[in-house]
Amino acid sequence: MKPTPADVALIIGLALIIGTLYARYWSPNAAPPTHALIRVDDAPARRVPLHVNDRIVVTGRLGDSVLEVRDGRIRFASSPCRRKVCIRSGWMHDAHDATACLPNRVTLSLAAADPHYDGVSQ
Repeated sequence: MKPTPADVALIIGLALIIGTLYARYWSPNAAPPTHALIRVDDAPARRVPLHVNDRIVVTGRLGDSVLEVRDGRIRFASSPCRRKVCIRSGWMHDAHDATACLPNRVTLSLAAADPHYDGVSQ
């Protein structure tokens, strides 16, 4: 079955709308990250600026995780978990980047001052 001109116009129109929405609201480069959000268990998030180089010790369920902030990036430098997946994830530098040390119940995500996405995806 061959698509009609109306089908083609609808597909092109929807592709343009979706592309515009993606570029406006979900593009990883929409806004550079300004801070990191560190969460331990269900405690409120700790907000850490990315413009100050620092080493942060966060105490989780298994012990201390060390986070390193350098040049607008952040990473897990050490953690008491067994597999070290959080450390191997490396430096985070884009808004919306996230990683976690699940056994230690520490999560880390980057956010921008003007995030360009809705509250559900935060």
